[in-house]
Amino acid sequence: MSAFDPLVTPATQRLLPGKIVFSMLVTPDLTKAENFYGPLFGWSFRPVNGGKHPRVEIMQAGRAIGTMVAHPLDNPKQDVPFWLPFISTSDTATVARVTKRYGGHVLFGPRKWDGLGQAVIVSDPQQGIYAALSAQSGDPEDLSTAPMLDSFSWATLLTPSPSTAAGYYQMLFNYQVTAAPEADSGAHYILSSQGQERASVNTLPPDVMPRDKARWIQFVQVRNSATTATRAVSLGGQVIVPTHVDRDGALISVIADPTGAVFGLIEAQRDMLEMGPAQ
Repeated sequence: MSAFDPLVTPATQRLLPGKIVFSMLVTPDLTKAENFYGPLFGWSFRPVNGGKHPRVEIMQAGRAIGTMVAHPLDNPKQDVPFWLPFISTSDTATVARVTKRYGGHVLFGPRKWDGLGQAVIVSDPQQGIYAALSAQSGDPEDLSTAPMLDSFSWATLLTPSPSTAAGYYQMLFNYQVTAAPEADSGAHYILSSQGQERASVNTLPPDVMPRDKARWIQFVQVRNSATTATRAVSLGGQVIVPTHVDRDGALISVIADPTGAVFGLIEAQRDMLEMGPAQ
């Protein structure tokens, strides 16, 4: 794969294990993806030359926040495009080895990605696909301010057994795992590292994404979740879960882009913004 921009300039070599530090869309139609996400979030795209598969960097406010790569679906009747979160780690080889030991699969790597670092893509024991990355430049620092609009600010894993999944990710990324006190028993966990909330683990609703056994969903911070969802539909997307207040008080919705890749929208309420949500 062609070279990536480093996550941090100048390099710090400081890693924040457990933090989601990068995002990648794997899609069969790069042009269709650009024509959807560009108008929806104001993203621009910078072509990257030299790779086996066409790729663009996602630019937002002058910085790269992720990438999109064109890749044909091996089995269009079963496979769907997807957003891939990259979780920081100091040891991709251990992620690969432990994942296989507990029944998961290594899909790619561990391998050096020029400019980015050492990465491995795996399917966890419940078939949630993610990447683990040891960034050669170090990871972006945590901010005390509210998340930047139109950038990724949260992620959740939907899975049939949240408690089992939380244990797997805790073992690999040394997360502090806490159960939400208002949630049903074993249905909702928060994963934290370095004192920051990084992601949540929730039960996969059986009727929402019936082809999935588990799925990571990344959320983009927006000013108005309902308005952005309506805009997504006008651009050819589909609302999977309508805008609603989640258990943490944010307004969220879940969207599928025109090729079927699923992502979320999140709108923080005023009191949450004043608190300065974790990055």
